Amino acid sequence: MTDQTELASKLEEAHVQFLLNRLKDEGLDATIDRELKAAWEWGATVSLNDILDRELLVSTILRLVETGPFNEELRDIVVKSVITGIQAEFNDGATIQSLVPKAEYDKAISHYAKFEKIRVDVIRMILESPIYSELITDVLYHGIKDYITTENVVVKKVPGMGALMKAGAKSLNKAMPKLEGAAEGTIKKFITSNLRSSVELSEKILNNALSESNIKTIADHFWKTISEKDFSKFKNYVTDEDINETIAIGDDLWSEVRKAEYLHNMIRQIAEHILDENGDKKLADLVNDIGYTEDYIAGELKQILPGILGREALWQYLESRVRSTVSDFYSSDAFTAAVG
Repeated sequence: MTDQTELASKLEEAHVQFLLNRLKDEGLDATIDRELKAAWEWGATVSLNDILDRELLVSTILRLVETGPFNEELRDIVVKSVITGIQAEFNDGATIQSLVPKAEYDKAISHYAKFEKIRVDVIRMILESPIYSELITDVLYHGIKDYITTENVVVKKVPGMGALMKAGAKSLNKAMPKLEGAAEGTIKKFITSNLRSSVELSEKILNNALSESNIKTIADHFWKTISEKDFSKFKNYVTDEDINETIAIGDDLWSEVRKAEYLHNMIRQIAEHILDENGDKKLADLVNDIGYTEDYIAGELKQILPGILGREALWQYLESRVRSTVSDFYSSDAFTAAVG
């Protein structure tokens, strides 16, 4: 080994140890303080617009939204995680009261109950749907039919009349099997053509029933009904297969939504709004304003990193990467030329 080779070997090892010592014990704390101090000083001189290419940022977000993988293996992890959470023993004895205080629940209900315009529009949208029209038509038809056969004055006053009418109806259906169907169709058609007043009445009733004060009453009743029920009971409502199928449906839905032009336009609009509002702010001021101060970040890193870097497998990997990087320099022509 030549003197130059021996010198390079000693320098390389000293360099490796110097870098590794900065990542453990007191050296790690000092590194965190030093690097964060430098980052905040630099952040006080640059803004978001200085470091971000707006179009590159937006296009990157859109690409990740559209192409980020959610494959079978990842879905399997999600499914098993959800099942584990539902079946966990700590659900026994745990209630919604242990998760959400009643005062916060009441505050949220009071807030959302004020959205009268949304409530009115949603009710109208539901009542104007073909499904509701079909439902109320059936309800009215069967109400009329039941009244005629069981509840009218003649049936109630004349003994045996109800049974006689039912027997007559059965005989008539046998003789003319299509008659009842035709009559039902005619009556339902009449009800449907005059349905508007019924829908308007339903709308008034529902708007009154779902007034701000009534929503609070309903919500309070709902709280009393479920607040003392253990979370463990919810696992009786769904099976593992139900969870798997639900997440699979969500996956299929997301596969379509993530490609939708509307979603891309929304993301672009939001990203550009954030940059318009904050692009000229200094980075240090921006992160301080949202609560992530230098002291907060330093405290968190000092709690997290020692445990992470203390894992033998990770430390061995880190050391191997440091040695590889340092070795590349000391075995390079640039080093040889520098030391003559």
